[in-house]
Amino acid sequence: MHACWYILLLVAPLLRAQPDEAEHSFQRALELHQKGDFEGAIQQYLVCLKANPRKIEARSNLGAVLVRVGRYGEAIEQYRMALDGAPPQMTNPLRMNLALAYYKTGEIPQAARELVAVQAADPGNLQVTLLLADCHLRMGEFSKVVELLKPLEGGDSKDSLAIRYMLGTALIRNGQVREGQTAIDPILRNSDSAEAKLLVGMGMFMAGDYPAAVGQFRRVIEINPSLPSVYSYYGQALLYTGDADGAQAAFRKALTEDPNDFEANLRLGQILEARQRYPDALPLIERALRSRPGSLEVHEDLATVYGKLGRGEDASREAAIVKQAGPRQAPAQAVQGPSVGQPAPDFKLAPVGSGAPIELRGLRKVKPVLIVFGSYTCPKLRASAPALEELHGRYGQKIGFVFIYIREAHAGADWQSTINQREGVQLAEARTPEEKQEHAALCIRKVKFSFPAAIDGLDNRVEALYGAWPSRAFLVGTDGKVLWSSPLGELDFKPGELEAAIRGTGSRPSHPFF
Repeated sequence: MHACWYILLLVAPLLRAQPDEAEHSFQRALELHQKGDFEGAIQQYLVCLKANPRKIEARSNLGAVLVRVGRYGEAIEQYRMALDGAPPQMTNPLRMNLALAYYKTGEIPQAARELVAVQAADPGNLQVTLLLADCHLRMGEFSKVVELLKPLEGGDSKDSLAIRYMLGTALIRNGQVREGQTAIDPILRNSDSAEAKLLVGMGMFMAGDYPAAVGQFRRVIEINPSLPSVYSYYGQALLYTGDADGAQAAFRKALTEDPNDFEANLRLGQILEARQRYPDALPLIERALRSRPGSLEVHEDLATVYGKLGRGEDASREAAIVKQAGPRQAPAQAVQGPSVGQPAPDFKLAPVGSGAPIELRGLRKVKPVLIVFGSYTCPKLRASAPALEELHGRYGQKIGFVFIYIREAHAGADWQSTINQREGVQLAEARTPEEKQEHAALCIRKVKFSFPAAIDGLDNRVEALYGAWPSRAFLVGTDGKVLWSSPLGELDFKPGELEAAIRGTGSRPSHPFF
């Protein structure tokens, strides 16, 4: 009996001491927090929570100070624990803090989920609405952005330009170009502003005028280099003109401004993947997935990178996600010309130099044929040329190779690419067959193709039949049907896939160790 009484005496003082100790640590933590001693505040909040794990204020403040020092994962954990059992009056502020922590880590879908709940409880909070709209914009959910912001379009608050900017961007990217232009018209009237120039550049980019977009985005950067997304768009425009090096630098700059920019993470990851820098590519592509977990393009890239890194189980998981989703619709520019399994249009073209005309029908009767389309001013052709020539050296006796010179990808000085400017490549569009012969001969010398070449007519008929501009390659079987095709360029052209298609015809390299 005395032993039991002794234990109770020990327990009772402890139970009375815990609230006092917790409150003392909490007050000390607040003082340190307000003075900017964040590490000290963290330690005191933890002492407080050890004494009283149910003190919601301490857990919420701990989450806030963890965010201040960049420990977002730990902050998320604290906010989630605080929400479990929090009184109703604290639920919405905690959800908002949790959403912001998710947003900071690039877990955009999770941030949106919390913000939906916050907005439902406080529908008049404009900042919550704008942040939720931004999450939907980042996830590519443009119709949801329109649904959120369309009712706010006519307001005259200090955020009206931000609303119009986001709404116009979402409408344009959702294909509602006319409505988008109406929404952004008040911004465009101030044509000297960085925001107005960025919107004009986005219009150029979406219209496929990438060199013009590059120039426009460069002007935006000169005015306001901190404008959100400008470096991301600049990098994409550079990439589409074939300047992967310039794009890489732009994407890295974009990520210093916003580490969770979807396009910057994905495209930089793809550049590094194409250059076989798989360990460097992986965290970027994984971060892109956190922003858009439904992106099949990201899952495809992850499957490839995991496979290259020997992570077979992860690669299989990602490949299964892509397979389960079924075939994806190809981008509009990729569906022009004959698809795999369709007949390749016949042609009969003048050779570069002297000799008999080059005719597809005669070539493919003997063996399969790889047709390469391009021009000297196409950076993507120049980037792909070494791999194509290497494959010719290995398979040239088994597979016919022919290069067809088409329209210049960047003719003259008005529609130039940055990489052409750096490398001093500039040609006007050929006005006569003789000029086109000269351009083709220059191209062959510079890219060092050793296989036969022909020139398309000035009417660009064959180029149009194949949808081959600015550069593309097709493998055609002896039956005249396309076995494989791909745009050229560092990110699009996969020499290993072409070699697999060549081997699929039964061909083996003439010089295995070439």
